[in-house]
Amino acid sequence: MTPTHVFLLGAFLATPLAHGAECPAPPVKSSQQAICYATAYAEKNRLPHGKGVTRKVSKGKKVWTVSHETTKSGGGKGPGWAVEIDIESATPTRFTSYK
Repeated sequence: MTPTHVFLLGAFLATPLAHGAECPAPPVKSSQQAICYATAYAEKNRLPHGKGVTRKVSKGKKVWTVSHETTKSGGGKGPGWAVEIDIESATPTRFTSYK
């Protein structure tokens, strides 16, 4: 194996698994599926969603709401964001950000 092959293999294995193409097909039936689509949205738009971020998921009649929030160093609520994922199409329909 050449160094280039080793690098490409390492880059492939290091990529996150929650991209839109890897999420189950719509309709969105579970919170894990909603999280997958929200994570893909976060990665595409460079939103904080990994370590140090608290995630909450709730289901409505037509959308799943996935919210992410951070904690300030003093322990209070930090900035966060939420996205609504349409149940039928798995499309992000509404984005909210707060400080």
